[in-house]
Amino acid sequence: MNLRTRSNHAPPGSGAAGEMMRPVDEATVAIYERRAAEWSQRRGDATDDLGLRFRERAGGGLAADLGCGSGRYLPQIGQPVVGIDATARMLALASGRGYPLVRADLERLPFGDGVLDGAFGRHSYLHLPRERLTAALAEASRVLRPGGLLMITLIEGTYAGHALPGDDLPGRYFACWTEPDLIGTLRAAGYADIRIVRAGRRHGSPDLQATARSRTSR
Repeated sequence: MNLRTRSNHAPPGSGAAGEMMRPVDEATVAIYERRAAEWSQRRGDATDDLGLRFRERAGGGLAADLGCGSGRYLPQIGQPVVGIDATARMLALASGRGYPLVRADLERLPFGDGVLDGAFGRHSYLHLPRERLTAALAEASRVLRPGGLLMITLIEGTYAGHALPGDDLPGRYFACWTEPDLIGTLRAAGYADIRIVRAGRRHGSPDLQATARSRTSR
């Protein structure tokens, strides 16, 4: 596994993993640190088949769950996979599942160029401000092999801020997206074969489930 660091859920400021951190949003990360167990208990293991569909399309090579949280999708994605998250408490919860884990940020991934067959982000990139998403997705494209699969989910809408209606962990930052804006951002970040599907949520606006392929020429 061609990682820049092999440290598993290192605490902030310790070693290479700590030096790599650039928080997605400090207030959001702090909430996840305080309330990780509550978040995990409420959501439990993944009950949809999103991780399975991702693995089927990504193939059998190395994949990454970017913003893996407590690791609820790692069993669906299956080996070889590495979980990435900015929150030490979430990684501590995920550690019992038996998969490699690294504490790192979406905007500075701990992989060499072109080492992943797939990159999966279930409700992780929605914690980035809109103006930073293109660069973050370009970073994901960097670590994907040419033609590698990206699958991410975001919430549909135009809201951005720390007071998303219906948020069960109030104070987290969310940026919602319209389909045209998301398509344009994926293109700007270097993706092709972009497909977006709407999926209903229990509360609030639908999800936008986006898949795209890293371009075969760069």
